Amino acid sequence: MSMKFGKTKGTEGLLKLTKFGVAMLIFGDIRPLKYLEKQSKYYNLLRRRHFAALSDLIVSHHPDLFCLTETWVKNSTTCTELAQCTPPNYTFLNIPRVSSKGNSSTVVGGGTDFLIRESFTQLSTSMSQFSSFELSSVTLKLPQSKISFFNIYRPPSSSSFSKPFSLFLDEFNSFLSVAATTPHEFVITGDFNIHLDNSSDHATSQFLSVLSSFNLIQHVNFPTRSKNHILDLVITFADSSLAPSLSSSLCSPSDHFPIFPKLSISSTPLPPPTQHTFRRLHSMNIDDFLSDVLS
Repeated sequence: MSMKFGKTKGTEGLLKLTKFGVAMLIFGDIRPLKYLEKQSKYYNLLRRRHFAALSDLIVSHHPDLFCLTETWVKNSTTCTELAQCTPPNYTFLNIPRVSSKGNSSTVVGGGTDFLIRESFTQLSTSMSQFSSFELSSVTLKLPQSKISFFNIYRPPSSSSFSKPFSLFLDEFNSFLSVAATTPHEFVITGDFNIHLDNSSDHATSQFLSVLSSFNLIQHVNFPTRSKNHILDLVITFADSSLAPSLSSSLCSPSDHFPIFPKLSISSTPLPPPTQHTFRRLHSMNIDDFLSDVLS
């Protein structure tokens, strides 16, 4: 039986898992939506029009995991505010932008978040933080395997948070050195603000060279922004069994288009049975045993 990952059948738990539905959306420069409300001062996921647009995408596509970047959600955001922008049957995992001083309560912009369907068990993960890009991660426990997602946002050169591209390459290489040791399947996604559509761009060639050195491949081959650039990426090992199948939509509240990857999930094979030989010492006749030894 083939169906979306995370469905349940009564109280019997998860059905046979064949596909994992993921969605990602960059909430940065939100376009005006006149039918929702007037233009807000800040582009924030907590604004009613952004949440309404996000809810529409979830109702239409039913993703098992939604990766979000540039949510502009601060660390000072209350639990009540987060609950109000969390769709039913999802858990909101908020990782706000942190300043160089370690403070995130007054920082504007950024943020790499997850919306996770509640049927999944989250496992604790920890990753180093980097100065040239924001990083969040989540590992989900599946019935017979695990899968990790790394969500990245690299600010554009116009941002006050931007760092030299050479520093980004060094830090991204360090990140991949750790991510590549993940003992199960993983996906790297997010907004890298690199024009992957321009193969002659020096930054693009350098970035792809780093991916190649780790046997990684980038799967997005269609524009992810209104200016026909490929900025938002989906990355896996070149020989990954996930086999991402990607689609997009021109209907978006952002100037980025949402990406909808479907991942093939295969069960981790059980180890072969091991044979053990042992003696039933308690069932032995000790006198007969001693007699045999002495004879």
